[in-house]
Amino acid sequence: MRGQANLPAVAVALLVVTTAAGLAVVVADGAFASAERDAGPRATAAAVADRLLASDSPLTDRRNVLNASRLTAAGLEAAVPSDVPVRVAVGGETVYERGDPTGPTARRLAVVAERQTVGLEPPLEFETVTLPRRSPRATIEVDPSAGIETVRANDRVVLHDPAGVVGEYDVRLSRYETTRLRFEGRAEEGDVTVTYYPRRTKKAELEVTVGA
Repeated sequence: MRGQANLPAVAVALLVVTTAAGLAVVVADGAFASAERDAGPRATAAAVADRLLASDSPLTDRRNVLNASRLTAAGLEAAVPSDVPVRVAVGGETVYERGDPTGPTARRLAVVAERQTVGLEPPLEFETVTLPRRSPRATIEVDPSAGIETVRANDRVVLHDPAGVVGEYDVRLSRYETTRLRFEGRAEEGDVTVTYYPRRTKKAELEVTVGA
């Protein structure tokens, strides 16, 4: 009698277990299907992010170093897939967008390098001008009223004219050492202008979002 009384309870328990197992399978199948659907856009976003930061990318000076002057629509158009909506952001600022991407986002740490333009006029009765490292070149402009015959970059002669150096010249510099420009001859304040181009770098996060 007692065993028969327990049969309904056992039946109810089996029904509860079976129902719970069925729901778990449905939930698992749904999660797996969702993961499969997201795998394509997620893989695409990761591949595009890695491509943009590669050493042979049209946007980089070297691996993971983005050249700020190349982060243009034209530069990015050739580097991202053409068949999906895509957005590229650097440091939280969108630099390229096509369509309305709402899919997965791949994130990568990068460095953004930017060339600055700094001009200076040496003070009266100058002989040397010191430039910082990381400037690959300098532009030297000498007024016709000056009497400068030679310009040296450290110990190297970069400009020389016994009749007087006059005009505008681009001079190559070492990127790895401080450069001292020495002007030999006679010049007054305002006769010489030097422009150099140091590079400024900052860390930033690259974000690539693809898919609808």
